[in-house]
Amino acid sequence: MPPVETVLSQGSFRHLDTGEFALAAAVAGFDALAVWRQAPGYRGARATARAAAQAGIRVDTVCRGGVLDRAGHDDTVRALGEAAELGAGVLVVIAGPPRPADPRAAGADLRAALELAVPAAERAGVVIALEPFHPVLAADRSWLVTLAQAVDVADEFDSPFLGIAVDSYHLWWDPLLAAGLRRAGSRIAAVQLADWVVPEPGLLPPRGLPGEGVVPLREFVKLTREAGYRGALEIEVLGDRFRSLPAPDAARSLKTALDDTAVGAEEGSHA
Repeated sequence: MPPVETVLSQGSFRHLDTGEFALAAAVAGFDALAVWRQAPGYRGARATARAAAQAGIRVDTVCRGGVLDRAGHDDTVRALGEAAELGAGVLVVIAGPPRPADPRAAGADLRAALELAVPAAERAGVVIALEPFHPVLAADRSWLVTLAQAVDVADEFDSPFLGIAVDSYHLWWDPLLAAGLRRAGSRIAAVQLADWVVPEPGLLPPRGLPGEGVVPLREFVKLTREAGYRGALEIEVLGDRFRSLPAPDAARSLKTALDDTAVGAEEGSHA
């Protein structure tokens, strides 16, 4: 099997200018970046493309493409344009609208938004990836909280430019995960990895490095491979835990954890 391409998320380095982030990722040996449009250090597609080129690394994914609902269509089009300018193949979006009081109405809103967004994605040559969130975020982030929901929506449109981002932090708990990933199959456009660390009572669980929490991450990766996904693996450990470390050192720790997970998955072992 050829080496797995590895991607570093800007979500771990929101405190850095994008140029510093790109350089740290390159020094650590990552193949590509997942750029966050909402990161304070993001300076737009042109500056980001220049920073990535100077660091000798490519942009794989644009994340936080925004909220995909009818009200956010213009921003979705802008995000698709930025992804295309960066050479990224995937734009990860939040399936809106936010704070969905009525899940059925939210689903109708998303489908109406996709009627406009999918043709725009086809013109840009960028895949829109719907990201189902953990159910704990259903009230204030997205009504899309299971892999099955995401596959249902993607199947309705039957376009190679509409896919699904599968994130271990959000999906690990699902007892139907293996069947859902098999059903998603070629719809899987991105795989994001982080562990679920059991929190103090009353707190939202933090994301951890592989091996720090309860998610069987090697098995998660293995299931995505069995479903047919052959793309890059992204590590997305959000938060400020790396703010106090030199950026190259932090990036190397993430690379080591991701490599260990990828190799273990290929060997058929479990984290």
